Amino acid sequence: MQVQKIRAAADANGLVPAATFFAQLAAKLEENNLKEATRQAEWDAEDRALEATYHRRSAARNYHAPAEHHAVM
Repeated sequence: MQVQKIRAAADANGLVPAATFFAQLAAKLEENNLKEATRQAEWDAEDRALEATYHRRSAARNYHAPAEHHAVM
């Protein structure tokens, strides 16, 4: 997440009204949370795909013929 300075239209004293500042801050946080949630969903999907591949390959490598399976147990 990037940190950005938020500047609104300042009044004559150079101050930004608190309500405006917090509204802008909330909007930026919501936007960044959406980006992070999307990114996290992509990573989770990638993790699931990698785990499925790992399990398929592990299952293929650990296959025992029916006669061997009884001997192993």
